[in-house]
Amino acid sequence: MDNQRHVGRPPLAQAADQGAAVDHQAPAALQTNEFVAFSGGRGTDVWDMLVHAMSGDTSAMLELLQRDAGLSNCSWGYVTPLHFAVRSGNVEAVRLLLDHGADATQRVLGWQDDMLTKARDRGYVDMAELLERHLAERLRSSPEGSDLARWIKEGCIDELWRALDQAPERVHAGDEQGNTPLHWAVLTRQLGLIDELLRRGADLEAKRADGATPALLAIEGDYWFRAKRDLNKQALRDERFLLGYLIAKGAEYDACKAAAVGDAAYLASMLEADPSLIHAANEIGKRPLGYAARSGHVDTVKLLLAHGADPNAPERDAPRGSALWHAVAGNHGECVNLLLAHGADPNAMLESSSNPLGIAMSKGYDSLISLLYAHGATLKLDAACWLGRIDLAGEIVGADPSQVHTGGDYGPLCMAAGGGHTDIVRLLLRAGADLNAPWYANNYMGYAVDAGMGMARLLLEAGADPNHANWLGVTYLHKAAWLGHAEWAELLLEYGADLNAIDDEYRTTPLGWAAKYGKTDLVRLLLDRGADVALPADEPWSQPLAWAERKAYEEIAELLRSKR
Repeated sequence: MDNQRHVGRPPLAQAADQGAAVDHQAPAALQTNEFVAFSGGRGTDVWDMLVHAMSGDTSAMLELLQRDAGLSNCSWGYVTPLHFAVRSGNVEAVRLLLDHGADATQRVLGWQDDMLTKARDRGYVDMAELLERHLAERLRSSPEGSDLARWIKEGCIDELWRALDQAPERVHAGDEQGNTPLHWAVLTRQLGLIDELLRRGADLEAKRADGATPALLAIEGDYWFRAKRDLNKQALRDERFLLGYLIAKGAEYDACKAAAVGDAAYLASMLEADPSLIHAANEIGKRPLGYAARSGHVDTVKLLLAHGADPNAPERDAPRGSALWHAVAGNHGECVNLLLAHGADPNAMLESSSNPLGIAMSKGYDSLISLLYAHGATLKLDAACWLGRIDLAGEIVGADPSQVHTGGDYGPLCMAAGGGHTDIVRLLLRAGADLNAPWYANNYMGYAVDAGMGMARLLLEAGADPNHANWLGVTYLHKAAWLGHAEWAELLLEYGADLNAIDDEYRTTPLGWAAKYGKTDLVRLLLDRGADVALPADEPWSQPLAWAERKAYEEIAELLRSKR
């Protein structure tokens, strides 16, 4: 470990941390020299990069990065090399990854901490200073920027204006993802707020961590903040108007935006001036054809295909292109026909989604289902389970029982359990589905809980290990504590879950997770069941009381002090 400063505690036990990945065999999916979809690189390279980042072997990391710079952001189970380098306290490994474009804001799973929090919690002062400088320089990220974002989301606009009056330069400040106030004005669809921020000098072309400008957010939205779920019902609903508004205010009008609104004439003039645009991706890795197909703009799709657009060109989160998937999802039949006629892969998937056939079935688009089948589309077992189609699931399993073991974390059992399809779960169990296979990001049990305790109990009775942990040592009881799900926690304890299991990620017990995430009722439950407040004994920084005090959960802290 690098000789960096620590405050208030001894260094994190590196050997224990390294064991979490180094002692594990590479996941089966990464035991290949081929590119692995959604991982960001060849399988063996991805695993090697993760292991070297944890051990701090910068020479080996540099060799990999020189061969494939994209490995700086490769991932497995939504965990990147930077995650392991930060967690293990390897400052030079972190510096190398940041210099090669690693995303310091990356966090996908709900229980994950951002990189800066991870460093601060472990007392890595030098690491935290490095990350703070990087975020400030790269994204203008700051606590003040996060405050501005919170006020906009909560509708505290007077607070926003007071802060900007006191420090006008904060109009460019970014939150933890690099979103400026203008990004949030667009996401919350407030035209008056957009106007005033622009009057105060906001940058229409400011990019957040993923490269998205405010105008691109008008098209794409945000994974974590969604209009249908998070916006007031009276807010502006049509994002196309918002995009046009921003263009009128001076946002760049490029090929992707023209394709998104079906401006075939303008797009044709752009392609005449620069034919290479047909192959170009925008700041967030998307292409014009996908945007045109998403909105069903037939003439624009025809234009792009005529100029040589490849419907299978890779895009972010879409290794075989997004155009056909979006055309099917929108029930744009003529676009679907055009794309298939030009060789679009009928089985191309988007990240965290089914293929076009699965989407068509889920929406009942019968004519598209027939068309896709005619062009070679197939339905995998996990999709049949997701759809609740026991007839199709039964036929697939009957033809090849080994299919019950496919799909990894989000395979057939996960899809069936999460959808509450009890009969399909029983079918899979009879066919030998493995209840205790290795898991990484999530698995069937996390989804079964959404369907109810009856489903979770069924799986435990069938042989699911209540102490089964993922590759980071996170058990089901840890996740129940994070969610504050008392009923699930009690069920797991009934079946023998270990109250005092210590994960490799935060080096703490389920009680520590409950304290860390402010779940007071879970803290009470686990204490009543006899959870040890003093674990881990050799790492005070990760004991439950340390989490509660660091996160300022005073009620939880008092409960824990009373048990010491």
